[in-house]
Amino acid sequence: MFATSTHTEEPPAYFSLDAPQKYIEKGDHGKETPDDVLHFINPTQDSISSLALRYSVPSVALRKRNNLYADHLLAARKTLLIPGEYYQGPSLSPEPIDGEAEEMRKAKIRRWMIACKVSDYDIALLYLDQAHYDVDSAVETYLSDEKWEREHPLTSSSKGKSAPNRSRRKFGTQTGISGQL
Repeated sequence: MFATSTHTEEPPAYFSLDAPQKYIEKGDHGKETPDDVLHFINPTQDSISSLALRYSVPSVALRKRNNLYADHLLAARKTLLIPGEYYQGPSLSPEPIDGEAEEMRKAKIRRWMIACKVSDYDIALLYLDQAHYDVDSAVETYLSDEKWEREHPLTSSSKGKSAPNRSRRKFGTQTGISGQL
């Protein structure tokens, strides 16, 4: 009645939802891949899955291109790269008010402040302006200035203001209010 098979085939294995999904990269590996698209993140609206739907890009590809191992890491970002293998159109996000060049300048200022452990914005601007916004050069200049200041500490001189003489009274010798008039 039923034909019996002499070889036994096992059914395909189910994949675990916890295991990372693999994806096949589009495009020929011999050709140059197109440029990635820069997306400015709106923290109230954007998530990995919503961006994957908007750009028609697999969420796994978005995570891999931006080194995001979990979706909640997106909250710490201001921008996200959309892989050029999957999307070649314009960015679907509005540009920031200041523009992309201003965002790059602010990012360099933040990098300098973190590298030098300086919280003063004006000092960061001073060093970066002198270095024409080359962060490595500005950090090197700041560190050499700090080293020079440690090697040449300020010494007090006899000129200028000195500590006030506390032995003198400012008012008369009497202790009452009449002595002050």
